[in-house]
Amino acid sequence: MSLNARTADTPEKPSTRSTPDRDKMSPSAEVILDAAEALFGQRGYAATSVAAICDASALPVGSIYHHFAAKSAILSAVLDRAARRFFAELDHAVGTQLEPEARMRKYFEQAPCLMARNANYFRIISAALQQDGDDQLLSFARQSTEAAGTTLAAVMEPVVAAAGVRDPATLSLNLAHMTNSYALGAAIIAGFDAQRLREGMAPLYEIVRGTIDREAGHGSGGSVR
Repeated sequence: MSLNARTADTPEKPSTRSTPDRDKMSPSAEVILDAAEALFGQRGYAATSVAAICDASALPVGSIYHHFAAKSAILSAVLDRAARRFFAELDHAVGTQLEPEARMRKYFEQAPCLMARNANYFRIISAALQQDGDDQLLSFARQSTEAAGTTLAAVMEPVVAAAGVRDPATLSLNLAHMTNSYALGAAIIAGFDAQRLREGMAPLYEIVRGTIDREAGHGSGGSVR
């Protein structure tokens, strides 16, 4: 069966293709991902068919499968692109001229507004992390959260190292994962409303900074989970 002959309801089959080169994505692929991100965030992954993505993107099914081997490949690309976009926006908001301590603080200050702006990404992550029966969906969500943790840990590590923690890399990564869990929970409770999310996340920086100071005082690192 050719791609053009495939219908929106045809079961997904294994393919050697997965997703297009994400640094060289075509305009039509971007349109597909825009539509899919909105639908996955609003309806959920399971409730969104390829036919719905076709309708929302105004592109034929052949175009969908030209760019992506299966609906799962669309999800993977959606999560990858959304994570990159979120941290690019966060970096832009924070800037590059600040010292590590001030930069880390501003990360926490700017994150709530940007999380609200990228609500569909975080809704998809939250829903996917609760999918006990879908190992692939859960794997994609975990990969995205692990990557986010690594990115945030890189912002924290200079501050942790300057505080004198013995193992700054481990503590930074543990704090980053704790931060992501806290922030995601706060976003869900706030309904992704920016003001409520700012209020819910307000204590987070002091929790992180206090943990760094405590671990530095103990002369150890990596105890946070």
